[in-house]
Amino acid sequence: MKKFKTIGFILLTFYLNISSQIKLHPQNPHYFEYKGKPIILIASSEHYGAVINKKFNFEKYLSTLKKIGLNHTRVFLGDYVESKGAFCIETNTLNPEGKDFLPPWKRSNVKGYSLGGNKFDLDKWSESYFKRLHKFMSVADKYDIIVEAVLFFASWTLENSPLYFKNNINGTDSIAANKYMTLTNGNVLKRQKDYCLKLVTELNKYDNIIFNVANEPWFDNQEHPGFVSVPPKATKQWIKQVTEWIIETERFLPKKHIISVDYTNEGLTISEKDMKNYYKNISVFNHHYDRNAESVKLNYSRVNKALSFNETGLMPISTPQYRIQGWKYIFSGGALYNNLDFTFQVGNEDGTGNSNFTCEWYSGCSDSNVKFQLANLLKYFSTLPFIKMKPDYSVVGVNYGDENIFPLVQKDKMYAIYFEGGNKAKIQLNIINGDWNVEWINPSDLKLISKEKIKIKNNHLNVLGPNYKEDVLLFIYK
Repeated sequence: MKKFKTIGFILLTFYLNISSQIKLHPQNPHYFEYKGKPIILIASSEHYGAVINKKFNFEKYLSTLKKIGLNHTRVFLGDYVESKGAFCIETNTLNPEGKDFLPPWKRSNVKGYSLGGNKFDLDKWSESYFKRLHKFMSVADKYDIIVEAVLFFASWTLENSPLYFKNNINGTDSIAANKYMTLTNGNVLKRQKDYCLKLVTELNKYDNIIFNVANEPWFDNQEHPGFVSVPPKATKQWIKQVTEWIIETERFLPKKHIISVDYTNEGLTISEKDMKNYYKNISVFNHHYDRNAESVKLNYSRVNKALSFNETGLMPISTPQYRIQGWKYIFSGGALYNNLDFTFQVGNEDGTGNSNFTCEWYSGCSDSNVKFQLANLLKYFSTLPFIKMKPDYSVVGVNYGDENIFPLVQKDKMYAIYFEGGNKAKIQLNIINGDWNVEWINPSDLKLISKEKIKIKNNHLNVLGPNYKEDVLLFIYK
């Protein structure tokens, strides 16, 4: 009897671990489940340096996110850090000064790290780093903030990475940046594996984490020229290997976490071949700068996984588009939207700061209002039975206006239709006969513009909406 009780306790513990973790929703894997409840993830994140920048007060930052009403953030784990002025950013949490850079490895006694201080000893882990990492994750867990933890990245150069041969005392091979995320990167691969296994093991106990294989693995490493490209085959093979490291590491650990990867800028069709050969272990496909929600439109009906827009930018520092693109993406069937928010800085972890940019191309959000407006997106969407809803453009009979239309539908029961562009929605909808409630809502502040009851008699509804400036939401329900 005692043996059976022990087995039962183990099974119960396993079930509780699984049910409380962030994962794909079992009824609708386009969305997430956390602590047994369906959720989407909405963020307005600092520039990913919350853990590796010792000067950044992450406790104030996370408490600010909680207070505002957001539930997600994104962090880099330490293989990558930026130089001053990188990407034209003047104030950058991913550019800690000198000894304020705290990666997972200890410093050696040898001078010569590129950003100041001593080189790193890749054979020794930094106790200070892991203490800070665990504190960060514990605070995020307390506030129910889901963390996307990014394992790897390389931009044009590796010159600041602890794994770069000039920055450590361990004799890593000298390689080009576009070789970093391949299986032919010399003895760097073993160091990447050690780092990956260590981080995955350390973070296994947390329910509120998604492991991100790599940020922008196509960066300076494209399958074909152009802004919208996936990485080449060699990098996709490496991505597959990293996912296998994660799964093998967690095989005998208590928790099994979902894995994400950044797939491309904007949107491309995720091929069945790539899904089968390289991405079979991926649950979340991230996209950057997807201003028209192309990644969802192209893949929602083909890929039964979560689709994500997890980095904004390339726009003026203050524009409604940082909010609008979130509404467009989520009402297209997306599961996650993360605005890259430069109002979070060292000394301004409450989101009251900003950053200037030395060139327009790399502009990011420095509008202090956006984070609050995005919290309204999460607040409103969470009131919907979205697990039972899906994007359905067949509901639109005729669009007489200039608006872009994003309909999310529980057929014959509920229609949440987001309009962007134009200034007055003029549309014919295909809706079954019966009595319906009709509401018009301002997305930025969720104020109710108007409400009425109508009777549909010919399976069509001609809609003439209120005047609006940027966008408007139509909600029709029984």
